[in-house]
Amino acid sequence: MSAPGNGSSLDQELAKLEETCRIAAQAIANARSVREAVEAAAVEVPHHLQAIVRVKVPALGRLARARDMRVEDIVKDQLTSLRIERSDFVANRELDRWKASDWYLLRSGYPDLYAKALREANLIIEQKRRNRR
Repeated sequence: MSAPGNGSSLDQELAKLEETCRIAAQAIANARSVREAVEAAAVEVPHHLQAIVRVKVPALGRLARARDMRVEDIVKDQLTSLRIERSDFVANRELDRWKASDWYLLRSGYPDLYAKALREANLIIEQKRRNRR
């Protein structure tokens, strides 16, 4: 038989996990880079709660969707800043920096978005080079 306090302990752990998910969702919304968004969404679920967490903590399921949407928004913002940049040299350096610091996560976790963003970034830089000539 289970102890009478066991149910409230489980409720406390679920409430704590719900609060952790809320904080993670806020961190995702405030993320400025792909790396920040992905790291913020990494919430550790205790082993003994994994079976019931999907039903009892719906915020955990929403984290993945929020992360994916935020990653897409960040990449769109990065590409927009690449378009605004006047110098093709500076734009190319910025793209290289993103590929090294941020987009390596896209390559593994979001291969379609990575391919699309890389193709678009290269087109933007190529257009800047043509306009410079």
